[in-house]
Amino acid sequence: MAMTLWRFVWALCVALAGSAALVASIAWSASAQQWTEVREGNFKVEMPGRPEQSVQEVTVSGTGEVVDQIERTVTLGATEYFFSHTPYRKMPPDLTPAQMLLNSRDGRPGHLLADRPLTVSGAPAREYVHEEDGWVLATRAIYAGDTLYQLIVVGRAGVQTAPATRRFFESFTLAPREGP
Repeated sequence: MAMTLWRFVWALCVALAGSAALVASIAWSASAQQWTEVREGNFKVEMPGRPEQSVQEVTVSGTGEVVDQIERTVTLGATEYFFSHTPYRKMPPDLTPAQMLLNSRDGRPGHLLADRPLTVSGAPAREYVHEEDGWVLATRAIYAGDTLYQLIVVGRAGVQTAPATRRFFESFTLAPREGP
């Protein structure tokens, strides 16, 4: 009986040690995430992995202008990090940057959970969070010059405050504009 109990305790210790090693391995891989810096033209952003790039043609509502939206995505498990920049060269003169950002916010699906205006590198910006069917869409949108920059993270509840989301959002900067 004592030998059987000893074997049970030994097996339990081995199982717990294996579980602890697995948890440590997962924690290490999350903290050792390889961040990739993307620099192009007048912006810089860090993404939590090597992004895939695509280009989508977008027709601008109100002007009919067709522009290229350049997108970069990184998917980590059930969380997706998305960055895009879209030039709008023929905007109606009455569409202010503030209204452009509100239109971007209001065009998202789901229930608006949070919204705040801010500035990023001196440009007007908004950060907002939507939720739909258990998925959270956290967005930071910046309108600078004639370009709308969008940083979006889609994931489960709490993704909007996750350290990787905050790092992604805070990493975005614009180069100072040069004078005429």
